[in-house]
Amino acid sequence: MALVSKVGARRDSSGAWLPAQTPAELRADVEANLRSLGVDHLTAVNLRRMDEGMAGADDVALEDQVAELAALRDEGKIAGVGLSTVSASDLAAAQAITEIVCVQNPFSLVDQKDADVLDACTAAGIAYVPYFPLGSAFPHLPKVVDQPAVQAVAARRDVPAARVGLAWLLTRADNILLIPGTSSVAHLEENMAVADLVLTDENLTELAAA
Repeated sequence: MALVSKVGARRDSSGAWLPAQTPAELRADVEANLRSLGVDHLTAVNLRRMDEGMAGADDVALEDQVAELAALRDEGKIAGVGLSTVSASDLAAAQAITEIVCVQNPFSLVDQKDADVLDACTAAGIAYVPYFPLGSAFPHLPKVVDQPAVQAVAARRDVPAARVGLAWLLTRADNILLIPGTSSVAHLEENMAVADLVLTDENLTELAAA
């Protein structure tokens, strides 16, 4: 079993994100994760950089954050250093400091703005873990399952539309790891069935229109 966590932000009582970006906060949250999970090390920990424009976005140098996670790795508390919500230049800067094992950024059929980061990860052999793999969770932004092309392919293949969207991601690059949200074992099994869906060239051409 691989346990991967994320540090760099905390939630307040209303659920809003608050920055926790200093090296000391990163270390404290990794150690809190170890205690709450009852383990002595984590497979990987992703550094969540704050989104541009958010409070704390540029308060702490990326280099200092990555160095702290690398120190935690050297102490045996984590096995790998990951990044989240980063640009291609952030990734390059982090790689100059230490090995990066994974990147977790938003990416889906309807949001491919992060293609440069994905391509950089693919070239470097770094796992790319797209969050919002079926489109943003925010109600005003597009969803993969609402796209007519996705629905059409799903109908012809007799599978849920979500499975088509996840299968498309797996065709995009071999280093993509899926983390779709789930709230039940049945939903988890439905998502896992994506491994059995192989999209045809005709399917992919149609999905390109989405």
